[in-house]
Order: sequence, then C-alpha cells, then structure tokens
Amino acid sequence: MKQNDFGTLFIRMILGAIFTIHGFDKFKEGIQETIGRFEDYGIPYAEYVAFGVAGVELIGGFFLIIGFSTRFIAALLAIIMIGAIVKVRFELGFINGYEFNLALLAMSLYLLFGGSKMMALDNFLGQSKKKKKYS
Repeated sequence: MKQNDFGTLFIRMILGAIFTIHGFDKFKEGIQETIGRFEDYGIPYAEYVAFGVAGVELIGGFFLIIGFSTRFIAALLAIIMIGAIVKVRFELGFINGYEFNLALLAMSLYLLFGGSKMMALDNFLGQSKKKKKYS
C-alpha cells in the first residue's frame, strides 16, 4: 500500500459526497427547477440533460464513495464540470465563478487517470474475476 492511496481514497470519498449531495439536491428541489435553469443557460435538450446530470451526480457520486466504476464515473463527472465551466461559470470569472468547478474537474481527472483501489468495490470485483480466470 502506497502513501498516496490514502490521499486518493479521501479525494474519491469527498468528491463522491459532493456530487451525491448536489445530485440529491437537484431532485429534492424539483427537477423542473433544474430543467428551467438549464433552459436559461441555453442548453439544448435541457430536460434530458438535467435528468442525466442529476442522475450521474447522485448515482455516480454514490458509486465513487463505494469505489464502483471509479474511472468511468470520474470521466462522466469531468465532462459535466467542463460543461458547467463553459456554459455557466466561465463568464463569472475565476473568483466566485468557476474555481470550485475547476477543483472538482481536477479531482475527477485525478481519479480518471489514476483510479482508486483502496477500500473500493472495484478492487473486490477485480479480484473475483482474476480468481475465476485462473481457477
């Protein structure tokens, strides 16, 4: 076990918690509110995009917490953050604009390229596949 495994675990857990809470909030406030905001931002197919973003944030965030499909979920979250920065936050500038989204993007990219196996469901699923393969 490497020292940075602990840091990566914390990044995965915190990022997962942040996105789970944001996704839950989008559904809690009423997905119609989110759809309305997305329409105001000029996002095409706002209804579908809003459900997709809220779903990925909620379910994907939970998947990050348990370490399931970490790299795939991190890629989806990175795409969402790029969209948020470009379509919504960039014109507000760095401070009180897109700095938080940029930090979430960096965390997502870190997990995308590095993965996170410590205390991850992926780790256990990967081991069972290897055992079956060589048994």
